[in-house]
Amino acid sequence: MDGVLTWLSQPLFPDSFLRVWMAIAAGAALVLAAILVLLLLRRRKRKKRKEADESEPVTGKPAPLPVLELANLQGIGSREEQQDAFGISRMERFEEDGLLAVLCDGMGGMAEGGRIAAETAAEMVGLFPWQDDAAVPEWVRQRSGRVYQQFRGHGGTTLVAALLRGRSLSFWCVGDSDLFLLREGSLYALNIRQEYKNDLVLRALDGAFPVEEAFADPQAGALSEYIGKEDVRCDDTRMPFPLQPEDVLLLCSDGVSDTLTLKQVREAMALPPQACCDRLEEEILAAEKPNQDNYTAIVLQYHGRGERTNG
Repeated sequence: MDGVLTWLSQPLFPDSFLRVWMAIAAGAALVLAAILVLLLLRRRKRKKRKEADESEPVTGKPAPLPVLELANLQGIGSREEQQDAFGISRMERFEEDGLLAVLCDGMGGMAEGGRIAAETAAEMVGLFPWQDDAAVPEWVRQRSGRVYQQFRGHGGTTLVAALLRGRSLSFWCVGDSDLFLLREGSLYALNIRQEYKNDLVLRALDGAFPVEEAFADPQAGALSEYIGKEDVRCDDTRMPFPLQPEDVLLLCSDGVSDTLTLKQVREAMALPPQACCDRLEEEILAAEKPNQDNYTAIVLQYHGRGERTNG
């Protein structure tokens, strides 16, 4: 031990005041400083990498789209009360039961139109899911008969109901509310409005009078069918209508379809469901019709991926 201490205390160079221990200590200090610098550099690099990871978007697989998207719209227009009503079955039961959307437009010129519309929509959604689609027209007839018994033809509502189950659509319509389909950029009306004008046109084509008179008749816009008649005829699908991926459906009261052009409807339906509803309302308000009717819409977009086929 004494020999080591003697060696450490000897001059580093002849006639130098520097000792060996001083050189060793200086070298150790340099090595320690170098290690500290490397550690600091590595820490700074990790920090920058972490900040970059947090700020830059991560490219990954996008979340899968749901099988079905929906949105709805409703406004009172310039009317004193809302006489449109709608109902939608439980979305979380779509794979098991399908999804039912119902829209009713109470007849403003008749008694209790809003109440009849609301009760009709609620009753139909409450009955769902049912066992047999073929029984629905009979329910419509019975519902109309009950309303007739209460109001004797002086109260009523329209009805448009769409059922999406698996890859198919079934619908039931009474009156002049509309059901539109947008498929690959083309717009289709799936139901025929039950208006007196259409009856007049058929008679005109049979030679009873000129076609122009059918459109000029003051009763042309009156409903030929509505829930509230003693006996009503329901327009419905006899067989389920096959859907294609990205089909868009629009159920709407005439406050939408009588205010907007078909071009406006088609352009709105090309947007995602909520954006479609927003666009429809923007266009309705921009039209500034002095007697704007209540307006209601339900938009359904069928993506058709990953659904479970019902037996």
